[in-house]
Amino acid sequence: MPNKDRPLVGRHAAKNGVGWLVNTQEQKVSRFKNDIPTQQAQWVEVETRTPTGNGQPVIRRMLRHNAIEAWETMQKSGGWKRCQPRW
Repeated sequence: MPNKDRPLVGRHAAKNGVGWLVNTQEQKVSRFKNDIPTQQAQWVEVETRTPTGNGQPVIRRMLRHNAIEAWETMQKSGGWKRCQPRW
C-alpha cells in the first residue's frame, strides 16, 4: 500500500499518547496528549507553558489530524525540539 493511502493513525502513532516539545528561545514547553475520543472524532489536548511549570498554561483541544500538523509545523519552523516530560 503506498504511503499516501495509509491512514494517518498508523503513520503518526504517539508513544503512550503523549509527546513533548521544548523551545529554549521562547522558554516554552508543549505537551501533546491524546484526549478522550468521541464517536465522531479523535481529540488531542495541547498544553503550553514555561519549562518550570509555573504560570498560566495555555490549553487547546484539537482534532488529531490538526494536532499532527501543528506538531510537524512546530518542529520545521525551528526552535522546537522533542524532549523528555517536564511536569
